[in-house]
Amino acid sequence: MRAREATEADAELLLGWRNDPRTRRSSRSTAVVALDEHLAWLRGVLADPDRLLLVVEDEVEPVGTVRFDRRDGDGWEVSITLAPASRGRGRSGAVLAEGERAARDRLGVQVVLAAVHQDNAASAKLFEHAGYAEAAPAVGGFRQLRKTLS
Repeated sequence: MRAREATEADAELLLGWRNDPRTRRSSRSTAVVALDEHLAWLRGVLADPDRLLLVVEDEVEPVGTVRFDRRDGDGWEVSITLAPASRGRGRSGAVLAEGERAARDRLGVQVVLAAVHQDNAASAKLFEHAGYAEAAPAVGGFRQLRKTLS
């Protein structure tokens, strides 16, 4: 797997993953996003030095996206979405690890935070297996996890 920075050319791909019903159920915002709204969001993310949006690919195709958003203090919040066709194939750990590597190498990220919906057992398992631990009480139905990258 390799991570590359997302571009505007990825807009439709990322929007399709974002609007997937399973993705929306685990998101902070569960509404369907329109293309014009998504393009405005994507342009803002790509221009923001406190955000890094990556597309992670295998040898054949894009399999997921990982985003890092700078938070107060030393932490960066991670958000991961797998392509619907990549789910259930044991790829989430590799996608997350490649995203972490890229964030560390490109931005010097050392502390990663994750907000995991309390009903999302698969995501909780992913982050726990990747070395994330409870950092604070749940907020708004989302567990607060933290990891220090080596």
